[in-house]
Amino acid sequence: MGIVLTRSAPSEQVREESLWFGAADRPLFGRLTSPVASTSRGGVLLSPPIDREARLARRALRSLAIFLAMDGYVSLRFDHYGTGDSSGSMDDEFDRSWVEGVDQGAALLRSLGIDSLSAVGMRIGATILGAAASAYDLRLSSVVMWDPCESGRAYLRELSALGALRRDVATPEVGEPDKMSEYVHSDDAARRLSEFHLGPPALRPLAERVLIVVREDRVVSSKFRTRWSSEHVEWTTTTEQGTMLETWLPLSVQPASTIAQIRKWLTEPAPVVAPFRELPRVTDAVVTKASNAYPVRESFVELGPQKMFGVLSESTGEAQGPLIVMVNGINEDHVGPSRLWVELARRWSGAGLRCVRFDLGELGESPWSPNQLERAVYDKTRPVDICDAVRALMPVNPADSVLIGLCSGAQLAIEAALELKSRGVCAINPQVGTSIFRSADRLEKSDREFVRSITLRLENFLKRHLWVGKAVRQVSRLVVSSAYSPRVRSALVKNGSEILVIASPDDLSPFPRMPILGSIDRRRLVSSEHCRVEIVPGLDHDFLGAIARDRAVTIVDEHVLEKFAGITP
Repeated sequence: MGIVLTRSAPSEQVREESLWFGAADRPLFGRLTSPVASTSRGGVLLSPPIDREARLARRALRSLAIFLAMDGYVSLRFDHYGTGDSSGSMDDEFDRSWVEGVDQGAALLRSLGIDSLSAVGMRIGATILGAAASAYDLRLSSVVMWDPCESGRAYLRELSALGALRRDVATPEVGEPDKMSEYVHSDDAARRLSEFHLGPPALRPLAERVLIVVREDRVVSSKFRTRWSSEHVEWTTTTEQGTMLETWLPLSVQPASTIAQIRKWLTEPAPVVAPFRELPRVTDAVVTKASNAYPVRESFVELGPQKMFGVLSESTGEAQGPLIVMVNGINEDHVGPSRLWVELARRWSGAGLRCVRFDLGELGESPWSPNQLERAVYDKTRPVDICDAVRALMPVNPADSVLIGLCSGAQLAIEAALELKSRGVCAINPQVGTSIFRSADRLEKSDREFVRSITLRLENFLKRHLWVGKAVRQVSRLVVSSAYSPRVRSALVKNGSEILVIASPDDLSPFPRMPILGSIDRRRLVSSEHCRVEIVPGLDHDFLGAIARDRAVTIVDEHVLEKFAGITP
């Protein structure tokens, strides 16, 4: 049976279920969104972007799925092979699996008894959808190509250009060429990706009707327009893609107008309302098999009173050690930056540990209202969410846990570890300014109307002037003597927690240009044998520099395996 995870607005109309589908040796993660009623007006397959764009677009595609369910449609969102929660990696032969995945998703919807099937593809997801339509007879009635990539090569060029703009946020070591990108593709992966091209299928039309949504601020090549000039193809523009995809996740603004436009276009035809079947859902799957590790099985869990969405990774062999908990940063989802939580959870579970990655309340795949289209600017999460998640999985002994957090998630992990008396905590790039911005959330809930009004105005101001927020963080570092409170550290050590702190050189001290003060801070930080501090040269706070990021991840990986799985690197 599937797991009903979203009971928020309006629960009487919409149901969401997580499932695995596709080939047994290459399972894909999917989310089925359907009306509560046993009838539907049709099915919609949602083909998402990849890499960081997948994380930025998650809320928009989920909003569209929920609205379509309210209109009577059954939709399937899924992660392409090697991305998100699906099995595999981009180092595999993913190109064939991507195309097969679209066909498998369409087959799943048709297995429910749905005859009228449409599809929506965003960015490279539209390109993959086009390739699948060339290889298979998908029999689609309507297709929306939402800001499509003309080719995989064009997508890689955009990714490279965006990385070049970020080179000012980190200073790699001399002589080390670095790639400033959250996702770095190997040469083989780039070659496979470059082979995707979005052109009309040669043997059959893509669909009976096609809507192409392009950005108003970008030029579409004449070649692409010519390819897609047809009486059954409509064109429209959007101004909302940049504010959704070309920013940091906490500041991503959801494209409400574009969602409404696509929703209206998809539901304009008057299909016949017909019953759809409830089929048994596959809620656990073996996602990795390696010769030198246990096979890893993953299952879906609901955590705490808020029924937060989570994925539990376990070996098929005998489990050992504490529960490893991945803690997200501001408005991050359970996949983690550069798919970090997915890959670490599967690696550590292959060594016998149990790992969970989850979405904090009202984020990612956890319950939230579909009318809540914009992500909050500030951290809306609380350490209590983390404690609830741990206690749901470890009700007898929640202290037998290790919390891993990045950036603001590191601070949340530290606070939760204090409450739980966890066996360990790994804090990667803890952020001093986090507590300042979380205070804004408390002010929003003040009993005094003028306080709420002022806070809302401040949030809107910082949305328009991002440099102000950055300045606030920098000023906070000038008035705080250390990014890591000695009092908190001492309390953790007293509780018996093993502490690992990984920081960039700039995060070590608020006085990076005063080496003496920085060295004093560092000596104070490593004063306890239970508190290990690693300053990673070249590491940037935003975790974008690929070389230094790999070093930091290696340190965390070896620490967890040695301390909690008894495996010496």
